[in-house]
Amino acid sequence: MRASRARGRRCSISSTKTTTSSTRLPSTSSSSIISPDIQPGRIVAKGKAALSDRGNRRDDVLEAAAGLFATKGYAATSIRDIAQQVGILSGSLYYHFASKEELLLEAHARGVSQVTEAVEAALATAGEAPWDRMAAACCAHLEVLLGPSPFSQVITPQFPSHFDGEVRATLLRQRDGYEAIFRELVAALPLPEAVSPGILRLSLLGALNWTPTWYQPGGCETPASIARGIVDAFRLQLDPAA
Repeated sequence: MRASRARGRRCSISSTKTTTSSTRLPSTSSSSIISPDIQPGRIVAKGKAALSDRGNRRDDVLEAAAGLFATKGYAATSIRDIAQQVGILSGSLYYHFASKEELLLEAHARGVSQVTEAVEAALATAGEAPWDRMAAACCAHLEVLLGPSPFSQVITPQFPSHFDGEVRATLLRQRDGYEAIFRELVAALPLPEAVSPGILRLSLLGALNWTPTWYQPGGCETPASIARGIVDAFRLQLDPAA
């Protein structure tokens, strides 16, 4: 009897161990739950590529908008026009920009940034002579204005004049920040006392900014030669030592 009971207890214990072993949960290590076909590194890489594509598409939208604003005019350009130019649906464009006004402000800011960088780079190697520095700045200004970038056409004076309110105020703030460079350049010129620095600055920039209305690419004059000619026309009248 004792032997039989002992064998029964041993069988019971053995049965319990077997049951416990059979209900053991599978391992939850990363190697057992991640498929070998799914590589986290690839997921991250694809995510970065997607973000890069979004950034590139945003630039495409902005460049298309700037080009259409320059050729058709802001009022005549629709969101659909811009979307068709890029090859996307009109609704998709709002993923990148909230409104046509936002497109204009960013395109204008991009144009101001481009011309500012060009002028600052030219001044960095222009030497110290005031009129030489003015000529270098004007050459850089006109080369951007007459260059292939569509953003340069959005910074011409007629754009701010078409708007009211905050849009116009923002455009003027962006442009005034750039024109501060020319205020400093004019202030350094050896001018007769009767000459107004403000009028000279506006006249000089006006002559430069009007050039796109008559300039013909491929002609005998280059943007740099035109800019130097405009500066010389002022200099010969204002600087007795010229």
